[in-house]
Amino acid sequence: MAKKVIASFVNHVFTFGPIYSFGVFLPIMKADLGISLTEASAISSTMNTAQFVGSLLAGLVIPQRLGHASVAFFGAVAVLIGLALLSMVESVYHAYPAVILAGLGLGSSNLAGLVALNATVPPRKRAMLVGFATCGTSVGTILLPQFYTLLSESLGWRWAMRINAITSFLFLLMAAPFFFVAKAATPARTQDVAVPQKCCSPLRDLRFVCWWIDMFVCFFGYFAPPTLLADFVQTELQLSAREAAMAYTLIGVSALATRLCLGFVTHLCGGPRRVHFASQVLVGAIACCLPLCWNAESLLAWSVLYGFSIGPVIALVSVVLSELFGTQELARYHGISRVGVGAGNLLGVPVTGWLAETQGYALALVSGGCLVSFSSIFLIALEVLHRKRKQKAQAGAQVNEASC
Repeated sequence: MAKKVIASFVNHVFTFGPIYSFGVFLPIMKADLGISLTEASAISSTMNTAQFVGSLLAGLVIPQRLGHASVAFFGAVAVLIGLALLSMVESVYHAYPAVILAGLGLGSSNLAGLVALNATVPPRKRAMLVGFATCGTSVGTILLPQFYTLLSESLGWRWAMRINAITSFLFLLMAAPFFFVAKAATPARTQDVAVPQKCCSPLRDLRFVCWWIDMFVCFFGYFAPPTLLADFVQTELQLSAREAAMAYTLIGVSALATRLCLGFVTHLCGGPRRVHFASQVLVGAIACCLPLCWNAESLLAWSVLYGFSIGPVIALVSVVLSELFGTQELARYHGISRVGVGAGNLLGVPVTGWLAETQGYALALVSGGCLVSFSSIFLIALEVLHRKRKQKAQAGAQVNEASC
């Protein structure tokens, strides 16, 4: 079990880490390829969306057609090829196929590792161990931008991208064998929820429909602060690029601290669903407060609070899905769930940028934050449906006992 946690940690460093760190390449690629900032941003957005599509594809083939370790291996190969091709492009149009392939590999590899971990850990320890594993995202976000920047300054962005491709491939390849899940083993399950039958589509379950809508609406506005933060800091607050970078670093460090304590926090608050709900509401509220910052000190204080609040949102997704729907079909449920995340990201990022350019940063940030908090309404609906389902199952069990 410890090996799976470590392998998943490494997997998160080199799947979500490159996604969150990709922005350091955009200014250099923009100048080298002679493209606009909008076109350069579209490259990053395309890779993010492809990552979530890769998660869906992985969810559809695990475990009926391919095992978790095999999917993680093929994902690592796709990352290597995609990033290597990106390092050789001479046109923005050639960059899109490269980042799509890399994104598909990142998403499929990450989902395979996360599902394998959820399927083999005890339910009571799931939040804690998954929290430790997802700390890799924060570590990657903290360390990789500096690493890529140094490489780009000394070797150029193309060789930095090639080193990125090889490094990511090697670490993802080493982690892949630890995601093997024996078919004969009974997956870890929750005690109060029956696992859906394999023949049933997740979209036939109204609970999952509520969950998917929540993901779409939430992530439509979720990336507003990360997308606009650097420009907001330099344009509105008249601060330096280094102070903007420090804000990103503090967000990563604070998120890491929250994820390290995730097991304790979920136990203290009564379960992962409560923590996820509260965190989502808090993220939206704090995002709305960013336009109220007036100097470097207030910005750094905001960054710490925002980092603490975002830590559980993504980290607890697989834990909540496991608790609600079991782990037997978690790959499929998680893959379809990430389609909602990807669709929200694909549409939300351009809308956020357009609002910032035409109506100002305040409206863009407040609109994004309000969407994140508003989406929690669908979590309330999910909880109502879940409790009714649980009561019905308990009533059926009592009838069966009485008849016996």
